[in-house]
Amino acid sequence: MIFSKIKKYFLQKEIQQSSKTSKRAVVNNKIKNIGIVSTMALNDVHEFQEKVKKLFPEYRSVNWYCYREFHKSDEKSFHHFSSNDFNWKGKINDVSLQIFVDTPFDILICYFDRNHVFLESLVKQSQASFKIGFSNVNQSLFDLEISERIGNIDSFHAELEKYLQILGSIEAL
Repeated sequence: MIFSKIKKYFLQKEIQQSSKTSKRAVVNNKIKNIGIVSTMALNDVHEFQEKVKKLFPEYRSVNWYCYREFHKSDEKSFHHFSSNDFNWKGKINDVSLQIFVDTPFDILICYFDRNHVFLESLVKQSQASFKIGFSNVNQSLFDLEISERIGNIDSFHAELEKYLQILGSIEAL
């Protein structure tokens, strides 16, 4: 219990410090690989990776990671992470999660609409060129924020497609 509070404190402190020095990026080349970050509960309802594959059918490299609460009975998965994948100082201690963070995605789409210290830390540490998410989370996280509710995923995707066409990253469909 105490360790989880310390872990959250260090993660929140790291997010705040890195937000002061963050630089905005503009994607100006064609998108080849896409990363997705979400929670397990939202992903079970909306199946984000399938919707992104339908939205961008020509992009075969779609990788995703979902946050789920830690349970001892859960099997290790290369698509899920929990608070146990961070040490008490907030650093990632899981190899597969670190590989995901170090992957230079062309865009990282973040499907969460509430502050979540572990997801925010993952987004902040990500080496993605262009980060996209919902506007009511944390302004320093994303290069493009779309003001939409999490329940309106189709509308979110329509706005996302429109902005990426404007930036010249995708062809008009």
